[in-house]
Amino acid sequence: MKKLIRRWLNHYKNQRRKTQFESLVGIDLDSLVKSCEAIVLNKTGYIVYTKFRDLGGVNNHGMLLHYSVQSNQPVAISKIEESSLADREYRFLTWQEEFRANTLGAVPFGLTTVSEQGYSCLITSVLEHPKVFSYSQAQQLFHALGQQPGKVSFLSLSGEKEGLKDEINDSTRIKSILVHLVSQFGSENCESFYKTILQEREGVFKNNQDLFTTLQPLMNSIYTKLQSYDMTLHEGLVHGDFKQQNIMECGDSYRVIDCQYYTYGIRLWDLAFLYSKDAHGFDNIKQEIEKLPLLEDRLLVLFFYVIASLINVKKKRANKVIVFQIYPATSYANQLLDIKE
Repeated sequence: MKKLIRRWLNHYKNQRRKTQFESLVGIDLDSLVKSCEAIVLNKTGYIVYTKFRDLGGVNNHGMLLHYSVQSNQPVAISKIEESSLADREYRFLTWQEEFRANTLGAVPFGLTTVSEQGYSCLITSVLEHPKVFSYSQAQQLFHALGQQPGKVSFLSLSGEKEGLKDEINDSTRIKSILVHLVSQFGSENCESFYKTILQEREGVFKNNQDLFTTLQPLMNSIYTKLQSYDMTLHEGLVHGDFKQQNIMECGDSYRVIDCQYYTYGIRLWDLAFLYSKDAHGFDNIKQEIEKLPLLEDRLLVLFFYVIASLINVKKKRANKVIVFQIYPATSYANQLLDIKE
């Protein structure tokens, strides 16, 4: 009886999610499924059946997972998102298919308009989440993203790699960091931007005012030190949302998904952002930062790590972030600055 009740509840929830999805996107789900299945058949030769999942994300409004009728294994994914984001992601995937032999992301199968309400569906091959996440392999993927920088110009609408900086807006917190900090590092705008972020985050340090008082001059010192270096050596393709949830496995190597925020800027942002998401705190990733060959590389990652750790901090997690991320990171940064002196 419990199994029957659970099955009925799951069916009810699925039907409710489908109804909500159809209302949001403005399309009959069955017609979308048929359209996507036709694309999958054309690209792979597989006859498939489809299951719908409500992703509940800010950018991804739903997903269709297509399974081979013959093997019952997933062979394709169709992701519904705003057309501007879907177009951008499809451009990245087709670019890496042509110029990087599909070594950076999934294989693009197609892009179809979903409705007149501004949504599109991106259809790609299936990638798997790593069973055990490896920082070593993630770092290899990070370096792979930075290879062959000359080909990045073909990814830009303007035909110039620097043109990627102008293709995203600052409509969200992460986008604003990519626009004003990662893509403009060293500019006056960048300096005022990071100082504003720190000031806005003062409430996070409610029980740690002494740390906040020392953090501001420390970040200023790091920034001043970094300005004396040639930052063009660190510029290149930035994924922008480089975190475990967006790093998948393909054979013996990693690939990225959710390629919507890519830009041109300081590449080490991606590593810092990845490290800032580690649930075990700074001590768990300190050894990874120490592998960086140059002292300024470490300082740059630490600078970005602090910013990434402080964005979107919930009140209930504030103290944990301070104790396990910000405090040990600043202590290590002070050690590096002492060495530099």
